[in-house]
Amino acid sequence: MKKKGKTMKNHQEETVSQENLNAEETATNEEMNENTENAEMPTQEEWAEALKKCVEERDSYKDMMLRAQAEFANFKRRNATVRTDAYDDGVRETIFAILPIIDNLELAIKHAAQQGDEGPMAEGVKMTLRLLLDAMGKLGMEEVESEGVLFDPEKHNAIMREAGGEADMIAEVFQKGYKVKDKIIRYAMVKVFSGEE
Repeated sequence: MKKKGKTMKNHQEETVSQENLNAEETATNEEMNENTENAEMPTQEEWAEALKKCVEERDSYKDMMLRAQAEFANFKRRNATVRTDAYDDGVRETIFAILPIIDNLELAIKHAAQQGDEGPMAEGVKMTLRLLLDAMGKLGMEEVESEGVLFDPEKHNAIMREAGGEADMIAEVFQKGYKVKDKIIRYAMVKVFSGEE
């Protein structure tokens, strides 16, 4: 029985406590409603201005992003071009440095033929020259056509003129010219007919 009375008392305390909480919530809600009523709601023009500002900021950020992407794409393209050009220039410089070796091998073969020495040594030099020309050909080296063609200042360097023959026809090649990927690395040194008797 005693226990029942205590439970009743506890129940009454809980009820009073719940009523106090409800009263506080009601006061808080009324206060919030009052504050909301007192606060001014933005007008339609203010909303439109805020939206316009947000759209401008979005467009500005989008423009910056697109510019950054375009600049990066240009950087990659320029970098690839520079790398390719640097490689091609390196190949041209290497081949240009090897050209005197090719000239000397050709000269050795020419002198051996003039002296009638067509033995194993001359064959070895010919094979070496062939291998070297094949290797340089794989890197893009080509001989500039010079014998029996008209003089072309873009490909040939005329160091002598000879009377007779067809005007501007190449009479003799003193030194072969070479190009790599359509870029001349050495002009052919030639003698040209003047066409006059």
